[in-house]
Amino acid sequence: MLDSGKIASLFDRVLDLARLGWGNTHPNPMVGALIVENGDVVAEGYHKEVGAVHAEVAAFSTLGRKPREGAALFVSLEPCSTHGRTPPCTDAILRSGIKKVYVGCSDPNPKHSSRGLDILRESGMSVELSSEKDQNRATRLNFVFNHNMLKNSPLIALKMAETKNGMVAEIQGVPSRITEAEARANMMHWRRFFPAICVGAGTVLSDDPSLTARFPAETWCPLRIIVDSNLVTLGSLVSDRVIYTDQFADRTIILTTSHGLSRQDRVSRAKELGVRLVEVAEDETGRAKPDALRSALNQFEMNAVYCEGGPTLARSLLNTGNVDYLFKYRSPKVFDHEQALSGPDLHDFPIKEPVKESLGEDYLTHGFL
Repeated sequence: MLDSGKIASLFDRVLDLARLGWGNTHPNPMVGALIVENGDVVAEGYHKEVGAVHAEVAAFSTLGRKPREGAALFVSLEPCSTHGRTPPCTDAILRSGIKKVYVGCSDPNPKHSSRGLDILRESGMSVELSSEKDQNRATRLNFVFNHNMLKNSPLIALKMAETKNGMVAEIQGVPSRITEAEARANMMHWRRFFPAICVGAGTVLSDDPSLTARFPAETWCPLRIIVDSNLVTLGSLVSDRVIYTDQFADRTIILTTSHGLSRQDRVSRAKELGVRLVEVAEDETGRAKPDALRSALNQFEMNAVYCEGGPTLARSLLNTGNVDYLFKYRSPKVFDHEQALSGPDLHDFPIKEPVKESLGEDYLTHGFL
């Protein structure tokens, strides 16, 4: 019999296992699983990437034999009960002979929620949900997947880094170091999670960013989306930007308008560079409509995007309700130069269910809008 403390520690491990699939499972959720016999973990598994076996099946495979009598299965998310790329995990659990299953949280899909639990219970299994605290942790881990299931829409996340007085650049048009090492490493962590990243033309011009997630053992590139209504980043006086010429250039897409596509010199330069141009709807001023990003995500079959601004794109998305999730990094620095650039007033957009983290001298608050 497992006591509450042991169960809690096992759920800690299950969530750690789930996180091993960080950024690789989209559009599937991250899921971890383990098998316990006589209080000891004898096998572990997790969902490694889309198309790979699910966590429960991976754990059974690792075990390589029938679980012993009295064994229990711990899984971070309700086992799937429908055929997709792989067979239902409920079938594998039933075949295993296990009689006790501990589940982190239920499936967010209204069509499937609790169905897997019911199937297991109706077969005579004992099925127990984790504590409310662990259910919340397991649910929050897959906030993108949950949004996709509940809203039937890609999730748009916005990242803003600002100083204590709300500035996003010390001098407009010049790169500025707002946050320090811990916060910047955290941003890389989130870049690695999202399948796509997005910035506006102003950021490309001022910062010449690579928009990759850089780690000692890996440089990973998501789909890079540039919102450039008039193709100013391809102007004749602009030097070749990194995102158009590096080893990941084929993962760069520019969203532009009919106005941009009318500039044949800039279109020709895009072709020379091999950069893909995608026409999107425009507003009365000729700029890309704010909802064009969500439409593009659907077109590219991307379930989420991490937007890094700058302030023009951020205001456009925020003011039209096109931000679902906000990452707000706050530095104790003050930029008081007369040419300092302010960001959107984020006080107007309170975060629901906020997660707060201290990152060295900087702070991060993130959550739903």
